[in-house]
Amino acid sequence: MKEIIKNILNSLDNQNTGYSGKKLSALVVVLCVVASHIKWLSLGNFAQLEMVLTIDFTFICTMFGINVADKKLNKNE
Repeated sequence: MKEIIKNILNSLDNQNTGYSGKKLSALVVVLCVVASHIKWLSLGNFAQLEMVLTIDFTFICTMFGINVADKKLNKNE
């Protein structure tokens, strides 16, 4: 458990230690989107479809942005 926490904390800097920051960022965003969808479905209020679609499009843009930022920061790979 200590090793997992250590690797997560080491992922927050831009060194080669720890887990991949790109993957951790993507995981957090996916978990947030899934949580918002579960909340929306549990309410059963489909009048909020516009908001859910906005969340989905924001999710897609965020994933694209993480990938573009990674490619700009790591040009030599």
